[in-house]
Amino acid sequence: MVQKPDRKNFLEKLNTAVDFFEDNSRNLYNNVIAISHNDADGISSLQIIQNLLHKMNFNYDYFIYNRSVSWANYLSGILPKAQNNKTALIFTDVGSNLTELIPIIKKRKEDFYILDHHEVDDDIDFDMLPENLFFVNPTIFGFDGLDHISGATLAYMFAKKINFATIKQGWLAVIGIAGDSLKSMEKLQSFNKEIYQELVDEEVIYDEEGLILFGRMHDSIKNGLKFSILPFLNGFGGENDQKIKSFLSKLQINPNKKVVDLDKTEIQKIIDNTNLNIGRFALLPQKQGLLKFAFEHALLLNILSFKNISAALSIIQQRTITRYAKEIYFEYVSSLVKNMKILSEDLPRYETEKAIFIDAGNSPIPPSNWSDTASFTTVNGLLKPNKMLFLGGFEKKSQMVKLSIRCSRKYLENNELGVNKVIGVIKENLGGTGGGHKLAGGIRLSLPSFNILKQKVSNYLN
Repeated sequence: MVQKPDRKNFLEKLNTAVDFFEDNSRNLYNNVIAISHNDADGISSLQIIQNLLHKMNFNYDYFIYNRSVSWANYLSGILPKAQNNKTALIFTDVGSNLTELIPIIKKRKEDFYILDHHEVDDDIDFDMLPENLFFVNPTIFGFDGLDHISGATLAYMFAKKINFATIKQGWLAVIGIAGDSLKSMEKLQSFNKEIYQELVDEEVIYDEEGLILFGRMHDSIKNGLKFSILPFLNGFGGENDQKIKSFLSKLQINPNKKVVDLDKTEIQKIIDNTNLNIGRFALLPQKQGLLKFAFEHALLLNILSFKNISAALSIIQQRTITRYAKEIYFEYVSSLVKNMKILSEDLPRYETEKAIFIDAGNSPIPPSNWSDTASFTTVNGLLKPNKMLFLGGFEKKSQMVKLSIRCSRKYLENNELGVNKVIGVIKENLGGTGGGHKLAGGIRLSLPSFNILKQKVSNYLN
C-alpha cells in the first residue's frame, strides 16, 4: 500500500475508466447494471450514477447489496445467463472484495467498473487484473476511504467528468460525505473537502456555522441536547425533559428555541457550561425540514436502508419527510441515545489487552442498530479508545454471528492493524463474509468460528 497519497496516479486511473466508459457508451453498451451498498453513502452513490445514465439515455437496472451473502451467490441472480459485451456493470460503494470478484469477472464478457473507497486485500496484484475490470479505488493510492473520499464523492467525480451537469446533483455527494465521515464540515479533508467547497461555491448546498448537535439540528435546543448522537452528551443524552429545561432556564435560554436559531450569546453560554463546540454543517436548499440538514438526511437514509429499502430510495427524491419516515427517525434516534448509554454501561463484555467483545445478542439493542451503535459509541469515545470493539451476537435468521467491528484513530496511532485488515485475517483463517474501512467494518461468522476468534483474538489483531 502507498502511504503518501498519490493524487496524480489516482486521477489517471479515474480518467482511464471514464474514457473507456465514454467510448463504449457511444458504440457498444446498450444496457448498464448498477450495484451499490444499502446505506446513505451507497444510495447517494447509486442515485448519482442513475442520474448520469438517465442523462445518457441508457437502459439500466439497479440492485442493492447488503453483504449478507457472497458475491458469487448474489451475482448469480443478476448476471445474464447469455453473456454479452454490450452490457456494463458499475459498482459503487461496494466491490473491493477482489478475491471473490476477480474469478467471477474473468469468466465474463461484460465490462465491470468498480468505484469504491473500501480497503483492498493486501495480496491483490493490480497489474494482473482482468482486462474487462476497471478498478478505481483511492485507498490503493494512499488515500483514506473515510477521511479523504466517500463513495458518493468518487461516484460524483466519475459522473461529473462524463457530464458536467452532474454538479446539480452534487448535494447527493454531500449526503454520502455526511453519512460516512461522521464529522462537522470544517473537518473534511482532501477530495471530500474539495467537492464540498465546490458545491458551496456553486450554491448547490449552503454551509452554515453553529452549535453542533448532529441528529437533532432541525429541532429545539431542549431536544438537541437530549437526543444529540454526535456528540453524545453525558448528563443530557436520554435524560428527562425537566433536567434539561432547568439547565436552559438557568442560562435564560428558551428550551423550545431551534438549535439553528440560537444567537451567538446563547451559543456561548451553552459552550461555557458543556463540552460542546461550534462547527459547520451543510444545508440542502431544495429540501425542507429534517431533510434540509445533510447529516440528518444521511442518518434517515441509513435508518430506512435497514428498515425499508424502498422507502430509503423514495425519500431521497422527496422535498419533505413523510410521516412514516419521521416516526421511524425519531424512534431510532431516541433508541440510539439509549443504546449508547446501555452499551457504555450495562452489557456483558469480555476484554483482552487490545479487544472488547460486547454481547448484544440478548440485549434491548436490535441487530439492525448494532452497526450505528458501535460507530457512534466509538466516535464519541464512550469506551476505551486503545481497544478494538467487537459488538454483536447470534442471528437466528442467518444462524451466524454478526459482528460490527470498530476502532478509533488513537488505536491506529500505535501501528495496529485497522478493522478491514483484521477482518481479512479473520476471513482467511476462520471464513465468513464481510469487509470495511480502517475504522469500521462488519463480518458474519459461524458460531464455532466466532468462539475461536474470541479465544484467540490476539492472534488476529497482531
